[in-house]
This record gives sequence, structure tokens and C-alpha cells, in this order.
Amino acid sequence: MSVTPRHPVWVRYLLSLGLVGLAFVANLLLDDQLRLYPLIPFIPAIFLASVIFDRGSGFLATGASAALAARYFIPPSPGAAILPLLIFLASGLCIAAVTEALRTTLEKHSEAKAYADVLMMELAHRTRNDLATIISILRLQARSDSDPAVQAAITSALTRIEVVAKVHDRLRDTAVNSTVDLASYLEALCGSLSDFHRGLRPIAIRVSCEEIAVKSSQAASVGLIVNELVTNAFKYAFPEGRSGTVEVDVRSRNEKVVITVRDNGIGCPAEAKSGLGTRLIKLMTAQMKGSMTRAPMAQGCQVQVVVVVER
Repeated sequence: MSVTPRHPVWVRYLLSLGLVGLAFVANLLLDDQLRLYPLIPFIPAIFLASVIFDRGSGFLATGASAALAARYFIPPSPGAAILPLLIFLASGLCIAAVTEALRTTLEKHSEAKAYADVLMMELAHRTRNDLATIISILRLQARSDSDPAVQAAITSALTRIEVVAKVHDRLRDTAVNSTVDLASYLEALCGSLSDFHRGLRPIAIRVSCEEIAVKSSQAASVGLIVNELVTNAFKYAFPEGRSGTVEVDVRSRNEKVVITVRDNGIGCPAEAKSGLGTRLIKLMTAQMKGSMTRAPMAQGCQVQVVVVVER
């Protein structure tokens, strides 16, 4: 992969001489102002030839500029002309060599980035396939086991794996960018939770999220937090088949994201249970340098998690 277009050699050299010609014309037009500094207009031509084309073009532009300057602009006295020409030649050659070194470094960096992007896309593809395989195996295991407790545990594990899988689905077409639109991701996640519980519990989930783009790893953490908060609301806020509503509200506040989950159930428990879901919430919140608060409402309970995200 090349940083700049690679034209045929004769085209590059011809265009380089064209740049020198433009510098020569500029020198003629500004002869009164540049009479004491006739070599200065040729320096931009050498630099542009080196940047746009290659080191050979810079060397050619340096030689052509020195020849034109010696022929038309520098006094005929050999002693007075030799030193400025030598300095000019050395400067032009240095510009060409340094520019070529920078070009080579940029091309290597560009090739390495392209290779890394391909590897990341391949890794994301394999990860999605592996997660799909794990989900299928767990579903088969849940169907084959008659113990309700085992089925519940496997189902809980499935929902958590699907949270991560949905992040990879969001990155299917934007793996290089590796960011996730939090609004659409959480809407899809809560939609899956609603579909999962539909028919079992008459509970609605409403999602309100600002347009927030976060890194994929942080989107997975936010998704896990929302998943556990909503699941906890289903488990504890609406006992004995009660109906109700769970509201998920996500807002951006400077460098932080505020996640608020509220329900209109039986209210906050006197003591929060320290189950696996609660421990996961605390773990994710601590990793993202955040905090969690729980507050009773007139009807129901509200849990707010504030986390720090990188934009």
C-alpha cells in the first residue's frame, strides 16, 4: 500500500521538472524582490517533488534548480557562486532523503494498520461464531435437563453471553471503527429481554437513550449492567406474576454515562440481595470507575449507575 500514487518514472520526473519550471517563472516575475535570494523559490519545488513523488524526483528537482539558478540568477563570478550552490545542493539532497525516509515510514505504518484491521475483522468473525456455538450448546443443555434450577442457571448464563454477542453483531460492519451506538444496542438488548419474558411475565420494558458512541468493550460492560438491572427488576419488583413496567434511561454527562433503571413494582427491598447479578453490576461499575445508588420511589424502585467512558 502506497501513501501517495505511484506514477510511471517518466511522469514523475516530468512533473518534477514542471514544478522547477514554475519556480523558475516565479523567480523571473519576482526578480526585483528576490535578486539577492535567487535560490529560495526552488526550495518549495524540491520539497513538493519529494513529497508528491519520491526521492529520485527530489534529486532531479535539486539538480535542475541548481542548473537554472547558476545559468540565469547567480553572478557569473565562479568564486561567488560556488559556495551558495554547494549549500543549496546539500540542502536539496537532504530534503529529498528525509522526505523519502518519512514516506517509507508512513507506508510501513499504513501496511501494518491494514494488516491489523484484517486480523481484527477475522478475530471478530471467529468470536461471533464461537459465541453462537456456545449459545447453541447451552440451549441444548437447558432443554435436556429437567431440573428447573439448572435450567434457570443456564438461561441466566445465556442472557449474559447474548449481551456480549450483540456487541459483536453491532461491530459486524464497523469492526475497524470498533465503536458501538449505545442507543440502538440497548434497544435491541432490551427488546430481546422483553421477548424472552413475554408470555411468562406481563411486564413492559421502555428504553430511552441518547445518541452515545462508545468503545465495544465498554458497550459490553454497559450492556451487562443494564441486563442485570432489568433482570433484577423482573425477579424482585413483580412477585407472584404481577404486571408492571421497567424503564431504562441512559444519558451522557460530560465524560460519564448515567444509567437509570426504574420500575413501578413493590419498591426497593430493605436490604439489597448480594446475588450473582448484583455482584456483576458492582464489578462492572468498579471497572468503569463508577458508582451505584438505589432509591425508593412513590411506587417502585430506582437504581442509578454512573460510569466513566472513553470517547
